[in-house]
Amino acid sequence: MSPPVGPTGIATTCRGDDDDPPRWHASATYGVFGTELVGAPAPLTMTRAAFTASVDYRISSTSTFGGGAGVGTGGTLTAGARRFRISPGWEVTAAYSRRLLDGRGRLPFLLLSIAGGGSGAWTREDVFTGPTPGTTRLFAFDIRAGLTVGKTFWNVLSPYAVFRAFGGPVIWAYDGKTVVAGDRYHVQLGAGLVTSLPRGVDVFVEGVPLGERGLTLGAGRTF
Repeated sequence: MSPPVGPTGIATTCRGDDDDPPRWHASATYGVFGTELVGAPAPLTMTRAAFTASVDYRISSTSTFGGGAGVGTGGTLTAGARRFRISPGWEVTAAYSRRLLDGRGRLPFLLLSIAGGGSGAWTREDVFTGPTPGTTRLFAFDIRAGLTVGKTFWNVLSPYAVFRAFGGPVIWAYDGKTVVAGDRYHVQLGAGLVTSLPRGVDVFVEGVPLGERGLTLGAGRTF
């Protein structure tokens, strides 16, 4: 329910086990996502987008820890027949990943990730007549765990599939009342591709068509 930040840990944990591997990875990500929420008086549908900058530190050859911050670029929130605009806002993230399989030989690589995030913004109802309505606050928080399985070819291309499960509240002021809603699905199932370029640069894309839907594009550099 917080805008996703991309394939955490893949670029830094699937580059091999050099004697002195790079420790840091910085990335910039643009993500959009959409989902349905339950727990409110009316059915809710949310669509949001955000730019995020993050930094990961390679704790060991198999583990990374990182965090990031970003700016939500806005979105929409539909409650029954009513439509609300989500203004630009803020978001923060933190993530840990561990490589369970290194992908050597015929085996794939397998990553376990744990991430948390929070975001905040204002909402305003779209109206065509009458006075302009006031704004209300919107907060979203979640913790998610995921498994990523894939294979690296020629030390350049790393296609992967990802499954994530998550939970957390969306807190929104709706018609003068505080509404606490949650995602209808609590899962993501999708696929992506990381491309490693010279000088430690990588480019990645991830699409999630099932569960909480999303599309993430980004680029990073290991140093």
